[in-house]
Amino acid sequence: MCRILPALVLLGAALAGAQEPSPLGLVPQPIPGLTVAIWTEKPQYYVGETARFFVHLSQPAYLYVFDIDPSGFVRLIFPNPYSPNPWKPAGTHVFPDGNYVFRVTPPAGTESLQAVACLQPIPVPLGTPEDPYPLLGPDPQSGKAKVLGLVPGPSCGCCATAWTTFQILPGPVGYPCPPCWIGPCPPCWGTVYPGMCWYYNPATGGWQVVIGGACPGPGWCWCLGPDGQWHFQIRICFGDCP
Repeated sequence: MCRILPALVLLGAALAGAQEPSPLGLVPQPIPGLTVAIWTEKPQYYVGETARFFVHLSQPAYLYVFDIDPSGFVRLIFPNPYSPNPWKPAGTHVFPDGNYVFRVTPPAGTESLQAVACLQPIPVPLGTPEDPYPLLGPDPQSGKAKVLGLVPGPSCGCCATAWTTFQILPGPVGYPCPPCWIGPCPPCWGTVYPGMCWYYNPATGGWQVVIGGACPGPGWCWCLGPDGQWHFQIRICFGDCP
């Protein structure tokens, strides 16, 4: 049986989370008149699903939402190139808030979303259409340090924060491993889905997972198509390469 909880219950649960350690190390401070709450549409998602979340603001503010994946890597997911204006009026807002989606990707585990609402804008690094949700640092520690350097400290008295967590589960559909014609072989994960690619970058000599069904730069990749089969691609670049 499906039951829809009243919004006040959801808001209360999100605000209660402020008593727990902040995923990004931000220290919650009461700001007169400004509160923020964040929660997801569901408590868990399978890899490959699209996700929605909600943010409630008690008054107009500049809103920033950071995603912390199960490995600890930090990304800015709002604002983004598809919705670049962080200013939001008071009330409850649904995300995505435009013509884009949030697709759940590996790894499986506990993922966090942390919302920061400020009375003044902060200089966050906006992504690009090719990389709309940029990593804030090459490792979890530098990502958190980046956020702490961007968000004003408690003495400012101008920012409120809240966070929530949800579970990422391996994709319910099992797909075959990508073929290995020549080494090095692409990794073999069971939690893949159509539109995901393993991209080999000759410049770095390693494989990386990309979303979108195509090689993002010079090199080659194996992409899982909607037919459930792996398709090999080579991208060659002449002149100025990305």
